Amino acid sequence: MKLGAAFYGLIAVGAVVAAVLILRGDSRYTGADRWYLIVRAVLFLLIGVMFAVGAVTRRGLMSDEGPRICRRGWVVLLALVGAEFVVYAVGGEWGTFPSIATVLFPPWIKRAQEKYYEGRDEAERELSPEAPDEVRPPTA
Repeated sequence: MKLGAAFYGLIAVGAVVAAVLILRGDSRYTGADRWYLIVRAVLFLLIGVMFAVGAVTRRGLMSDEGPRICRRGWVVLLALVGAEFVVYAVGGEWGTFPSIATVLFPPWIKRAQEKYYEGRDEAERELSPEAPDEVRPPTA
C-alpha cells in the first residue's frame, strides 16, 4: 500500500490547500458569502483529514481489517461529498462543482492493491524452484 498511501497523502495535501484557497476567497470564490466559504473549507479539510488517516494508517479507507475509520471511511467520505453537493446547490453561483472522483479513489486504490498482490503471488509461484518430485506447482 506504499503507493496508495502516497496517493492518499497527495490528495490530503491537495484538499488542505484547496480549503485554504477557499477561505481566502480566491478566483471562483470571489464575492461568496462568508458562511459559504467557511462551510466549503471545513468540508475540504474534513476530506483531507480522511485521506490523511488513510495515508498514515497505510490501510486506506476501504480496509478489511484495522480501525473502524479504515474499514468504514468510504461511508464518511460519501457523506462529506454529499454535503458538498448540498452546500454547492444552496450557494448557487459561487465556487466549483464538487468532485465526485474523490469518492472513486478508495475503491480504485483497493483494487490496484489487490491486483498488485495477485501479480506478486503469481510471480513467486512461477519463480519458485521445482518440487522434489520435479513437478511444478500450478500457476493458475
